[in-house]
Amino acid sequence: MANVAPRFGRKCPKGHTMDPNWPTCPYCASEQRANQKSHSPEIVASSEDRRTSVGEVPVRGVRRETRTMAPSVEPYAGGHVSAGDTRRIVGALITYTWDPAGELFPVKEGKNFIGAGEVHSDASHQLCDILISRDARMSAEHALILCRHGRYEIYDQQSSNGTFLGNEMIPMNGTELPNNAVITTGYTSWSFVKLAPPQETRAILPPADPPEKQSGGEVSGRDTRIL
Repeated sequence: MANVAPRFGRKCPKGHTMDPNWPTCPYCASEQRANQKSHSPEIVASSEDRRTSVGEVPVRGVRRETRTMAPSVEPYAGGHVSAGDTRRIVGALITYTWDPAGELFPVKEGKNFIGAGEVHSDASHQLCDILISRDARMSAEHALILCRHGRYEIYDQQSSNGTFLGNEMIPMNGTELPNNAVITTGYTSWSFVKLAPPQETRAILPPADPPEKQSGGEVSGRDTRIL
């Protein structure tokens, strides 16, 4: 009887038992695929720039920094944008046109621009000191109140609809601004009041008692003994 090799007596170079019909060892092929997978570059989806990178792993524990822009200049209470102005307040403008409760705007020494936007006659192009942006008939730079050396003047800044003092349009060269004047710029009607700080007065204090010499329980000029 001829010798017949056992069905599973064949082995691969690594010692895996193989079927005689297998051309290659499946166990070795599986190990090779596993090794190739472990050494292949890792594909990671990065959320930083929404791109897929190969072989890069995002750094953990690093927080993304959010940068904010500096706030733009905003009107302060009453629409007056120069809250950091240290000039002395010498007057006030009050309007009831846009709020039934009234709005109060300080008038300070020097220039006080009234308008709905920026001051174009000034190099800084800042917002008007007295800002009424909701008035559609008011120019961006409408009028100027100038206060210096105790004198108050008002000028129209070549506005589209003019500036009125009472019922009269202000001339091109301006005019003096009296106390309790009524001013109209666009749709807005103003009442102007002059203000002056109180005169400085020294507090009158009673004279201090002079130091008194004490001797033996007595004070000169005054008997403090207990009877």
